[in-house]
This record gives sequence, structure tokens and C-alpha cells, in this order.
Amino acid sequence: MTDMKTTLGPLLLVIAFAACAAAQPSEQRSPQPPPLPSAPPQAPAGDATTQRVSVALSDPSRPATIQMDTVMGSIMVRGMNRRDIMIEGRAGAGPGPRPRRRRGDDEPPPAGLRRLTQNGGFSVEEDRNTVSIDVGPPRQVDFIIEVPIRTNLDLETVMGSIVVDGIEGELEIESVNGTVMLTNVGGSVVAHTVNGKLTATITRAAPEQPMAFTSMNGSIDVTLPAAVKANLKLRSDQGDVYTDFDLQLRRGSSNPNPDVNIRRNGRTRVVDVDNAIYGSVNGGGPDFEMRTFNGNVYVRKAK
Repeated sequence: MTDMKTTLGPLLLVIAFAACAAAQPSEQRSPQPPPLPSAPPQAPAGDATTQRVSVALSDPSRPATIQMDTVMGSIMVRGMNRRDIMIEGRAGAGPGPRPRRRRGDDEPPPAGLRRLTQNGGFSVEEDRNTVSIDVGPPRQVDFIIEVPIRTNLDLETVMGSIVVDGIEGELEIESVNGTVMLTNVGGSVVAHTVNGKLTATITRAAPEQPMAFTSMNGSIDVTLPAAVKANLKLRSDQGDVYTDFDLQLRRGSSNPNPDVNIRRNGRTRVVDVDNAIYGSVNGGGPDFEMRTFNGNVYVRKAK
């Protein structure tokens, strides 16, 4: 019995010492970093870079003016109950005409790399309630702009549509390749598109202010207040003209003052006669022109 105790004593000391050593952290072992991923994470499908800026007006009690001229991208302007201007630009976000292909677009990205969406840079300048928006290099940037209801607009785009809703002021709108849609607007309007449909709903016409709605390839569809007083000039070279207004043709003719243009082509005289329809509604007033080369013209009376 004594011999067994003598043998177990050193053994228990060895076990206790090993247990204590295992419980203490090792000073020589350093933490290992997690393994690197096999490929970088991908951005969500359809993700677009968005920039947003708010611009204060010098005098919020007076109407604002927005001036903008861009090459690629759509423009949407909304009239809101606000005293500043909110501008949001999204690089390549919209469904409009795609920008011209750039050098290297067909090149696949290098292994393990992905192409990032670059900002569609733009700058904004405010001077005495006139806000000028200058777009950077010719990348597609689509804009959503919120403005006070009383705002004048001077907008132009080459590749993209223009939508204006709930604005009252002097509106000058032009698109080369894209539709133009004006809803619930008041004041005076000069709108033009080369390739696209033009629709407008006018809630209030400015007194004694002329208007024009024109297109080269696309229909013209304009709704006017029922009580509007105007002289209309309506023309479609490759389409028809429709209206539900009681249109009084002046001097009993569709064209009381033919616009005869005499020009010389060598020894031959060429006479161009304007074939527009001229008439007045509600006794006449300022001149309103609705004209297209290829498409129909619709002049509707608001219900």
C-alpha cells in the first residue's frame, strides 16, 4: 500500500502540471486571418450611381428659372410645394436611348475585377433665382428635379425624353430624339421634338402669350382649357388634323392669308403655298401653332 502511494504521487503531480499548462494561452500562437474570397463580391443587378443636391433660392418669394442643356439622358421636372430646388442625377439609370459605345466597352474585365458605375458628374449654379445645371462628359445621366410650382423652364436634351408635371410659368422645351410630355402645366409653352411624340395638357393659358407645339416625326396631342381664347394654326404634312373645339375658320377659308414663298431655282420660279388650317376659338386671341410633318395633330377641349 505504501509503495502504491509512492508511485501515484509523482504521477498525479505530472497530470496536474499538464492540465495547468493546457489552461494557459500560448504566447507564441498568433491569430490567423480569414481566407481570401475566390472572387470579389458583385454589385446588385441594376444598381446605379445617384447624386442628389438641394439648392436654395436667393428669393423664394419669386418664381425660379431652371436652365439645362444635356446630350444624353432624360429630364423629369415636378412642381412641388417647396421653396428650394432638389436635383437628382442617376448615371445610366433610365430606359431612354443608350449612349454611344465607348472605346473598350467590348473588352472583358480582367480576371477577378469588375467594372464600376461612374458618377455622371454635373454642376449647379444659382444666381438670383436662376439655377443652371451643367452636365459633365457625355455620359447618360437621367435627372429628376423638384421645383416650386411657379418656375420657368428652359430645357434641352439630344438623346432622351422630357417630362414636366404641375409647373406654371414660361416653358421652353426641346428634345431631338425623345418624347415630350407636359401634364397639368400653366402659362406659356414653346415645345419641340424632332423624333418623338409631343403631348401637352394646359390647365391655364397666359393672357396674350403665343404658344407652339411642333414635331418632325411624331404626333401632336394638345389639350386646352375649354374657355381658351386663341387663334390656331394647325398643320400636318403626312397626317390629319382633329379637334372637338368649335373652330371658326377665318374669312371662310382654311387659310385666310396664304404664306406664299416665291424663290428662284435657276430660271424657274418655285411657289410654296402654306397649307395650314387657320381658325379661332372663343373669339380669338394669341396665336397657337400645332404642327408636324409626319403624324396627326389633335387639339382637344378639356372636360
